[in-house]
Amino acid sequence: MIRKIVIFAVFISAFVISTAFAAFNMQTVSLDLFFVQWQLPLAVLLIAILLLGLIIGATLIALSTLRIRYDNRRLASKLQNAEQELNSLRILPVRDSR
Repeated sequence: MIRKIVIFAVFISAFVISTAFAAFNMQTVSLDLFFVQWQLPLAVLLIAILLLGLIIGATLIALSTLRIRYDNRRLASKLQNAEQELNSLRILPVRDSR
């Protein structure tokens, strides 16, 4: 319960701070991307850049997670094969080498 209250308080404080930041930074800035030029408020530009970074970061994490899942499946298959081989070797009788 306390954790939910703390998370809620963090989100509310982030919302208030970002709203105040946006209110005080409404001047227009120019964004030139060689082939297109935009005139945007600074707050809108920063929000767009942060969202773009969030999307790129989430995509990279998702790709990394998929690779790790693939490796886990491959290693689990190898482990299962090794365990089957070990169990089949345990069944064989032991021979005395003398």
